[in-house]
Amino acid sequence: MENALFIPQPGFRFYFKEHPDYIFEIGSVTHNAIRYAAIAGGKSFSIHSNEFESCYISGEILCVFAPDKLIINPKHSAEIHRRERYVISALQLLEYPTSDHLLSDLIPKISAQIKDPKPPSSRTVARWITQYKFSLDNKLSLKHKSKGNFNLRFSPEIYQILNQAIDEVYLKPEYRSSKDVQAHMLGQFMEQGIPLDNLPTRRSIQRYIKKLDPFIELKVKKGSRIAKKKFQAAGKSIISPFAMYMVEIDTHYLDIIVIDPKTKTALGRPFLACAIDVYSRTIVGTYINMYPPSAATTLEVIKDMITRPNQKLPGGIPSIIIPDNGVEFKNNALERVCEQLKITLTPSQVGTPNNKPHIERFFSTLTHGILQKLPGTTFSNPTERGEYNSSKSAQLTLEQLREYINRWINEVYHKSIHHTTGRSPIIMWQDAIEDIQPSFLTEIDAKILCRRPIERNINHGQVRVDNISYFSHALTTLQAQGIKTVIVLIDDLNLNEVFIIDPSNKDVVIQADSTNQDYTFGLTRVTHLEVQKLKKNQSQLDRKKISPLSDLYYLYKLMHEIQTNLVRKKPRLKPLTLELPKQLQRVEEQLFSKEKDISEQPISTINTATPTNQFGSLEIFKHGKI
Repeated sequence: MENALFIPQPGFRFYFKEHPDYIFEIGSVTHNAIRYAAIAGGKSFSIHSNEFESCYISGEILCVFAPDKLIINPKHSAEIHRRERYVISALQLLEYPTSDHLLSDLIPKISAQIKDPKPPSSRTVARWITQYKFSLDNKLSLKHKSKGNFNLRFSPEIYQILNQAIDEVYLKPEYRSSKDVQAHMLGQFMEQGIPLDNLPTRRSIQRYIKKLDPFIELKVKKGSRIAKKKFQAAGKSIISPFAMYMVEIDTHYLDIIVIDPKTKTALGRPFLACAIDVYSRTIVGTYINMYPPSAATTLEVIKDMITRPNQKLPGGIPSIIIPDNGVEFKNNALERVCEQLKITLTPSQVGTPNNKPHIERFFSTLTHGILQKLPGTTFSNPTERGEYNSSKSAQLTLEQLREYINRWINEVYHKSIHHTTGRSPIIMWQDAIEDIQPSFLTEIDAKILCRRPIERNINHGQVRVDNISYFSHALTTLQAQGIKTVIVLIDDLNLNEVFIIDPSNKDVVIQADSTNQDYTFGLTRVTHLEVQKLKKNQSQLDRKKISPLSDLYYLYKLMHEIQTNLVRKKPRLKPLTLELPKQLQRVEEQLFSKEKDISEQPISTINTATPTNQFGSLEIFKHGKI
């Protein structure tokens, strides 16, 4: 409708011209902010009213459904625009917008600008201002024959103080009431010399507070995650047309405590990073570990997913991935993998389960289906747990838990009838891949691809990353050819080796091994950085005394500290105890066999922990003996 005035209201459905397949609905309009959400998935957004209106007028936003009074008849829209010009000008330019004297001077100027043949009186404009502020800046209040009582007891100046009090006092995480707002206003009245007879009653303040967007109020009081969950409708299901078209990836903190296989000490709750095929609801990738969500764990899930068909398991290369969160989406390692495999990354908001509804429901099914039936479960909350001691009841190692979960997925979940599809995930998957077989990679190709890229210089046939040197004879050849800089592919969960892309032929990949294999075998970047911190805190003189085994020595100290903290119930880097290199046992024998050599020099400045017979899953040699 040409020349129609658009006034956004809850219920308005629209789409952006560039993305006609995505439909949105306005949920709330307040204080010039428009909150809207996607019909499919329920992801919420916000935009300023002026920006929204500008996009609508320019044709960037197109209407799908408009409830009553959203689009005003052109013959009324012109009058609303006319009145709005007077109201906005008065509010922006005048200290006291409803002052008869000030309005009498302003109205002729505005009428001349807009060429208004019949300018309104100052009293009329004051009434429009009052109506406009009473409706929380809603343009509909300026329409002809507006219904309702707009003869307010309070001037716009008082409402300005009220709005300020609500922003500064009421909209806070702490508990605040209308009484607190009234007290703040009382102080402002006394400071500005406003008669206290005009102070709004608590009942008036309460009625005004009720006009606030409840989403905004809950967001301030309880946080964005809770507000989004409460005000976000379940929404339309996201449709995936075939297997591996769309995959959701998320990480869940498992409701169970695992133990160290040697000491039987409780290590804490592990994480499950998981990928689900939206079409069939089959699980197409898992990674169970003690590490919290990160780019590295997400890459491990992707690595598992794109190689699963080699083991005759559901998986492959998807068309679209909805990753863990916005941080993951921006990660250059993920971007590189998806670019190489022609996968579309769709970002997801943190704490919004409706963005990944299928994987969230699977985690719930997993929790009640098996986790809460195993010894050491923490249940869902303290009320459910009661007097059950999860730490003392824990019996499963991380490896045992992996086996239980994988068996449950393959033998129970995949073979059960899904409540939404009405079919078992594995049968639905098998039927789907008869028509379209998903692509996949070999284990070695995935191992090379799913890594973090970083640029480094070649020096004497080596590249150096985080103070670890990697060598390859092929690097000397590249250096002789005049190549100085290369892309190094790093696995943050295993620093024992890296892969290097040949700049002259990107299809050629060179493996470079660590120059200190005993230290880097099975070493994670998290552990390595902790070791470097310990080294840095020691004096240069101390480092010289224990070189060249300094890295191993400080790794030992770190592991000993971790185990001690576990015993004292003070977890620190708990995952590290599970990922210790097995041959470190042999290296530690070498280390402590040289105690005599080290002891011959003064080492009193070193804060050395007394070697123990064992910590974690490691058996430690003490004085050459176990």
